[in-house]
Amino acid sequence: MIRRYRLHEATERMARGDAIVWADLAGELGYADQAHFSRDFAALFGEPPTRYARRY
Repeated sequence: MIRRYRLHEATERMARGDAIVWADLAGELGYADQAHFSRDFAALFGEPPTRYARRY
């Protein structure tokens, strides 16, 4: 449940058009590092956050 909330927050920021520094975002969402965030994101959405963000 917490993981889904974190990743939902990430997609909300992408949708708002916020400039995203991935390492900073990962830390703000409680991830130990950017790689952990990216793995969780890809596992849930089927693609890495950078590819997902290009659509916004």
